[in-house]
Amino acid sequence: MTDELTARLRRLRSVLKECGDQFALNLVDDALAAPEATQDQFLVSNALWGGAGSIADQAGIDGGRVVRRRVEQALIDLGEEQVRSGKLNIRTASWVDVFRVWKRDAV
Repeated sequence: MTDELTARLRRLRSVLKECGDQFALNLVDDALAAPEATQDQFLVSNALWGGAGSIADQAGIDGGRVVRRRVEQALIDLGEEQVRSGKLNIRTASWVDVFRVWKRDAV
């Protein structure tokens, strides 16, 4: 994992900790503590970028819209770097696009 990806994943971790999403925080902590190959697997995983129950879908949702927006921004930042680096899940770009639209439209 590149230094930029690590920094952005740590930023996501920080937001997850602030919003109290322990489940997602544990997933990110496990990835950050793992060997690089496992970190790369996490970046492209459905746990991060999948559908229902993934971090992209659920993280911070119980904290309300303001909290969720912070999570979405951290995911935008991470996802954009993943697209640049080519380490992405089939859904990464779609999630990032949706989060950008929601941000633009204040959804």
